Amino acid sequence: MDLISLLLSLLGIGSDRAMHRSNQRVEAMRLNAEVAAEAGRVLDIISAATPNLTRRCAHLCGEDSEIYLSMISVLSSQKEAALQIVSMADGIRNKTKEAGAFSDWDRILSELHSWRANATRLSPYIQNIVDRYDAALREAEAAADSDV
Repeated sequence: MDLISLLLSLLGIGSDRAMHRSNQRVEAMRLNAEVAAEAGRVLDIISAATPNLTRRCAHLCGEDSEIYLSMISVLSSQKEAALQIVSMADGIRNKTKEAGAFSDWDRILSELHSWRANATRLSPYIQNIVDRYDAALREAEAAADSDV
């Protein structure tokens, strides 16, 4: 009876470890998906704001002005960065699916928690950039209307 109890307890310990690793894998996938969603929000903000901002800026300054080209450059670079984050998240998702039992899940989760914390700052940062461009264009439009 003692041998059977020992074997059953060992199986239980192995089961607990496997369950813990599985939970860590799920947590890693969740954090990674949240980062990808945050980058998707950034892409949505940029995609929604770019046509209006570029049209208004081109109307006020012309398409060859430094202001117009600078705004296009900033929005494009932020879009590229968000696309890169989405690509990195896809790569991490694939690596997480393939990760073995001997992966250092504590380290992986720590890095993903840090990445997630940084990703939460992306949308407000991009929205602030868009709002500042919008406010500057609004002021320039008001000044142009008052001159007429």
